[in-house]
Amino acid sequence: MGQEHHSIDWQAAQWVERMSRPVLDSAAAADFDRWILRDPRHVESYARLSALWQSGGLEVALGDEAVPLSPSNDDELEPEPATPWPRRSWLRVVPAVAACCLIVALGMAGQGLLVKESTFSTGHGQTRIVALQDGSTVRMDAETRISVRITPWSREVTLERGEAFFDVAHERLRHFAVDTGGARISVLGTAFDVDRIDGDTRVIQVYRGLVSVDAGAGRQWRLPAGSGLELSGERVRSLTRVEDRAPDWTEGWLEANEMPVSQLVHKLNRVSRHRVELADPALGDLLVTGRFRTNDAQSMLDAIAAIHDLDWRDAGDRYILKRPS
Repeated sequence: MGQEHHSIDWQAAQWVERMSRPVLDSAAAADFDRWILRDPRHVESYARLSALWQSGGLEVALGDEAVPLSPSNDDELEPEPATPWPRRSWLRVVPAVAACCLIVALGMAGQGLLVKESTFSTGHGQTRIVALQDGSTVRMDAETRISVRITPWSREVTLERGEAFFDVAHERLRHFAVDTGGARISVLGTAFDVDRIDGDTRVIQVYRGLVSVDAGAGRQWRLPAGSGLELSGERVRSLTRVEDRAPDWTEGWLEANEMPVSQLVHKLNRVSRHRVELADPALGDLLVTGRFRTNDAQSMLDAIAAIHDLDWRDAGDRYILKRPS
C-alpha cells in the first residue's frame, strides 16, 4: 500500500510541474482531467503537492533529497524509480495538507461535487455578462456560445462561436484557459478579448496582464497588454493600439484597425436587423480603419463605401455592398 501511495504521489508531482507551465496544450489538459478523476487519491495527492508548490515549501520539505521533475509524454504518467522521501520530511507539510482537507473531502464524496460545467449563449443582437465561480467575469457579444468547466485544479472555457471579453480573477495555482478550436489561450489573471470569427480566424486582444497563445504545431506566442494577434489558417497578423480597458463593442462601438471588410460585416451581422451581404467575395479582403456604432449599419456601410469607392443598396430584408454599376 505504501508503494502504491508513493506511485500516486510521484505521478501527482509530475502533473503539478506540467500544470504550472505557461503554456499547456489541450491534449495534455484532457489527459490531466482523465488522470485526476480516475481515483479520489489522485485528487488528494495533487492538492497536497500543489499546496507545497504554491507555498514554495517543496524544497524545504525535501531538503537535499529533492528529485528534479522532468516532462513526460506518457499519457498515464507512469512512475519512475525514485528514492522514497524521508518520513521526517512529510512532518513539515502538515499545514499544506490541512489547507487541502476540503478538496480531499469533496474528492472522497464524489467527482460530481468537484466539477462544475455550464453552457451560456446569446442570441442575435443580445449581450450578456456571466459571473463565474472563481470570481472571473465573461461579457458575451451577440450570437456567442461558451462552455465553462471549473474544477479545484483548472478553469476551462470553450468559445464555441462568437466573441467574448474575459476579465479573469488572478490565481497563482489555477490557470484560466480558453479553447477556440484552433488556438488555446492560457492566463493566470488578466483581461482579454477573443473573437472566433469563422472556422479559421481567431482574433485575440489583451487589455491587462499577459496571455499565452498556443495554435499547435509549435506556434506559440506571449502577448502583453496593449497587443493582439489575428490567426487565420497559417497566416498570423500582429495587432497594436489595444489601448482601452475593454473592447469597444461592450459600449456599442466597433473599432476597426486595418480590419478586413469581411470581419466588419461578420460583426455587424451579429446585431444588425438587416443582414449585410457582399456582392463580390473579393470585397471582403479590403481593409478598413475607423470607429462605428454597431446599431447603425447604414452609416457603417456609407463609411466603407466612401473609403473604397463602393456602393450599397437596400434589398428590403438585407443590405448589399457592391462595386459601382
